[in-house]
Amino acid sequence: MKKYPYRPDLDERDFALITLLQLDGRMPLTELGGRLGVTHATVRSRLERLRTRGIIRITAVADPSKVGFPTQVILGIVGNLAHMPQIEKQLTQLEEVSYVATTTGRLDFIVVASFGSDTDLREFLVHKLSKIEGIRSTETFHILSLGKRVWQWRLPSRRTPERRPVEQRR
Repeated sequence: MKKYPYRPDLDERDFALITLLQLDGRMPLTELGGRLGVTHATVRSRLERLRTRGIIRITAVADPSKVGFPTQVILGIVGNLAHMPQIEKQLTQLEEVSYVATTTGRLDFIVVASFGSDTDLREFLVHKLSKIEGIRSTETFHILSLGKRVWQWRLPSRRTPERRPVEQRR
């Protein structure tokens, strides 16, 4: 079984299992085993290994707009460098926030959040976000429609070619 240099603890069967689960997270273990050419027990142990290592999670993903949170925004945040770890931690603890990324460039953080209304968004900006020490400025982008969601990401069909470690390239 081929191993991948960028993830040596995963092999082709692991990637195939992840791909099948991304198509249908409720696929029975026996069907997964049949498609992979392995036993039910093998699928179960591989699945458990992938889950316990945090490589995959199997969960239901709700569409915020369809469950009463039609106001969705992307927030660009510029912070004081001395407060970056505390800002990130506080952002992740806000219940309205579903995504926090620390970035390079003009913005220090990209945040995605969902709200029941524009009034709720205003309350969040005025009474929660403004209270986080170290935030210097924000820019709010109101999402009008989503063509693709982050949770739809799939393993690429073509894996990157094997690469030699940097020390072997010389």
